[in-house]
Amino acid sequence: MPSTSETPNLVTPAPESIAFFVRTQRGILHWKQETLAAMADVSHSTIQRVERGETVTPDCLTKIAVALGRPADYLTAPRQKLTEEQAWESLQQSVAWMDGLVEVPVAPLTKERQLRELASTDMIVIGSYLDEEAQGDIDGLREWIDLTGFVRATAAGDIGPKPERGFRMRELYDDLFQHLTQLQARHQAVCLVGTYTAETDSRALPTATVAVLSLRSKKRNPAAAKLKTVWCQQKVSWKDAMEHTR
Repeated sequence: MPSTSETPNLVTPAPESIAFFVRTQRGILHWKQETLAAMADVSHSTIQRVERGETVTPDCLTKIAVALGRPADYLTAPRQKLTEEQAWESLQQSVAWMDGLVEVPVAPLTKERQLRELASTDMIVIGSYLDEEAQGDIDGLREWIDLTGFVRATAAGDIGPKPERGFRMRELYDDLFQHLTQLQARHQAVCLVGTYTAETDSRALPTATVAVLSLRSKKRNPAAAKLKTVWCQQKVSWKDAMEHTR
């Protein structure tokens, strides 16, 4: 590859730009400096220096880029210097993924109240950032949630006969939480939940209240439980709603 001196239009990212990027990404992930240092296998002082706009070794920048989910050379590779117009276009492209999405407040699923809210929505969207091996447990969680919604509907007299007098919803909730606890422990995960109103592809029901369950890996993001929002589709389809949480 030609050196930057031979190709003056190529420049390496400036320390100030790297500092802004690292601070911003760490904030999005809700990571402390110590967390990023551990994930990147660099010292805490290295992260502090990067975020102050000081120069560190390319090896450290490579590790930090990978820890933040970027290509290894993201913070070190020479790139063409952009004009002001090109820089603006690049910024617009960087946020284009948000088109058609809305930010939905979420919190870890820990309370019966949250289950009651989920069960009263029109549809449930489950998004997973876990490995493929977790799919069986995720399917099981959906079955428990579907059962909870069905039983609550029958208890309210909306569908079918009411449960027997001795039936206790709390026992069903306990079983669901037991499955969730095992899932989270087995896959080092956290289940974030929230609700929002979305547009739909149905004329009969143009809007729907959607329950969001977002399963996040604490191995990939140690601060996953601290996430306050997730991005979801503004318009959902009844057929493929299962695939619409980011």
